[in-house]
Formats: sequence, structure tokens, C-alpha cells
Amino acid sequence: MCPLHLKYYIMLTPEEMKDRTLRLVKEGNFIEGIYNYCDRWCEKCQFTTRCLNYESDKDAPPPDSSDLFEYLDNVFKSTMLMLDELMEEMGVDPAEIEKMELPEGPDPREHPLYKKSYNLSMSMHKWLEENNPGELLTGIPYPGNNDNKTHDAIEIIYFYNFFISAKIFRALSGINDFDTGEIQTDSNGSAKIVLIAVDRLIPAWSILMETKKDQEDAILQFLISLADIRKQTATIFPNARKFIRPGFDE
Repeated sequence: MCPLHLKYYIMLTPEEMKDRTLRLVKEGNFIEGIYNYCDRWCEKCQFTTRCLNYESDKDAPPPDSSDLFEYLDNVFKSTMLMLDELMEEMGVDPAEIEKMELPEGPDPREHPLYKKSYNLSMSMHKWLEENNPGELLTGIPYPGNNDNKTHDAIEIIYFYNFFISAKIFRALSGINDFDTGEIQTDSNGSAKIVLIAVDRLIPAWSILMETKKDQEDAILQFLISLADIRKQTATIFPNARKFIRPGFDE
């Protein structure tokens, strides 16, 4: 049996995981940092063979496996082993890091933009649970007919439901970096993927509104909120669209 076919059955030790990751980095043709500013939709990504995260996750057990927590614990331990080795190479004393004070800054959870995006995500989640638009996919051949757009729209809505609030939180976490005037910052990169996700959610909800005529008012409110989040994100992060995402925008 091919080693890749054994991926769900082989539990690597932390040391083995560390060595495998370092070997992948050395031997693979990976795009550095590509996974930081993607939408995590690996099934639709053309860069999986260039992504270290995707390649590393091939060893992961399925979500319902009893081995999952042991695997995640080993991932954590292997990561810490690599960090310890890296700090040693750089001459960094871990004891000194523990003494460092964290920089003060605004709590992203208190920012109006995060609150709006989080509340919207919860509202959309509740609507999806109550209306279950996934039932509309029954009997729709995919791909290959005129209803592809409905299938795509529902898939996009489910996938990005909580994505924007999580990425907005990350973008706001680095808001103190704005004074540098740099474009290639983590905040701008995170904000850019927020804008991309919102740009996909707005037409997706619009398409669904055509099908769910009895829910036009509720969906219209979602669209208004998404448009508002889009505008606020672009205002707070004016350079976000200029950020060059590794791989995707090069």
C-alpha cells in the first residue's frame, strides 16, 4: 500500500512530525506564507501542491477519529520542538521571552467592526439553521445545468459564514502596525481576504434571495450588513486591496 494511503493510520511522534516538516520545507517547492491569506477552501484551491499546511495535514486522522486529539497534541509538541531549535540557533533565551510584557493595544473584540461582523455571522447561522437552504440542492445536477449558480451560492454562504468575523479579528489585532505605512502587513493581508470573502457572499446571498422569495426581507438585511462591513473594512484598511498575497496575487 502506498504511504499516502496510510495517512489516517500512521500516528507520527512529535519528533517524527518535526523531522518530516523540516524535510518537506527543504525538499518541497512551497510558497512561503501562502496559507496565511487564503480562504481555507482547499478543495477549490489550485495551490495545494505548493502549500506546506496542506501537505503537512495529509497525516491527520479524519475529524471523527478517536486519534484526532492525540494527533493535534503531537502537532503542538512538534511545533514547540521546532521553535525551541530555532530560538537556540538565533541565540534567543526562552527565559527572557517570558519576562517580556505584551504590547498594549485595543481589544479587537470591542471594535465596532468586529462586533458587527460577529453578530452578522451569528444571525446568518441562525437563519441557515431555521431555513436549511441546503435542501434546495436536492435534485440539482452539479455541475452541468443552469442551476449551478444556486449550488455555488449555497456552498459559498455556508463556507464563509464565520470566516469574515474570524479574519476581521485577526486584522484588527495588528491595527497598531498602521503607523508604519507598509502595505505588506498581516493586518492588510487579513483584511484583503475579508474583502474577497464579502465580495463572494454578497452575490451569493443575492442569488439565494431570488429562490427564497419568502425570505427577501431577512436576506436584504444580510446584504445591507455585508455591504456596510465591506465599506468599513476598506475604510479602516485602505491599503488592503494593494496587499500582494503569496502565490495568489503574484
